[in-house]
Amino acid sequence: MGAGNKTDGPPSGPHARTVSRSLLLGKALRKKAREGFALGTFLIELPAAGAVEALAIAGFDFVVLDLEHSAIGFARLESLILAGRACELPVIVRVWEPSAGLIGKVLDIGASGVMAPHIESPEQARAIVDAARFPPGGARGFSPLKKFDGLDEPLRDLSEAAYVIVQLEGKSALDRAAAIAAVEGVDAIFIGPYDLALSLNLPPGGKDIYDAIGDYSLEFSGGVAGGIYIDNPEKSLLWRRKGFSLQCVSFDSRMLVAGAREVVAAARRDV
Repeated sequence: MGAGNKTDGPPSGPHARTVSRSLLLGKALRKKAREGFALGTFLIELPAAGAVEALAIAGFDFVVLDLEHSAIGFARLESLILAGRACELPVIVRVWEPSAGLIGKVLDIGASGVMAPHIESPEQARAIVDAARFPPGGARGFSPLKKFDGLDEPLRDLSEAAYVIVQLEGKSALDRAAAIAAVEGVDAIFIGPYDLALSLNLPPGGKDIYDAIGDYSLEFSGGVAGGIYIDNPEKSLLWRRKGFSLQCVSFDSRMLVAGAREVVAAARRDV
């Protein structure tokens, strides 16, 4: 066979390299968060490939596809992940439960990483890492899917690229944040303010919950990022100064309503 028909080693050529690069976008997200700031948002109520593309055009550094609070199923999930990979926008999937099978399936589809909700202990965090990374750093099962063929060392490359976010949503979890962050393989500790508020008997979305979060020291060693959800983008700088370098600000339908209101108000001005 000629050189163009080489069968040993990973496939070469620009298209193979594009596919491979799109599977490793979690590395870029990790770098942004460690260097100071990674800005993302949630896609919950408008699960369309065009919405993912719009968020990429808007300038977000990543998007979280929310399986916990949406009607997104696996049939639609793959097209959303593919849209993100095509735009070189890292796509994190928030799973509805922290099970190994679910996490492995999401990553096999091509997600850049996972967000696991309701983590309460270092042991639970360790199980998330195990589900997201191949041995020796974890226990994820491997299938030689065609999309992995262009990678030099799929097990190593995919393990390194998987961005692992554990979400703390209760007071007991927040009290153990440092121990959870110390679990090797955790990339970010993400505060879910709405469920956290419920656990503290505070109104969800109110100012009191953000005051309560501010009472905790959430500066972690080893490059682990502090993450948080924020409704109001004008509060982003405040939380960056508190060390939250991974932020999800607003979500798809809320931004649509806000933008639509601005358009309507401008069009009706002076009417």
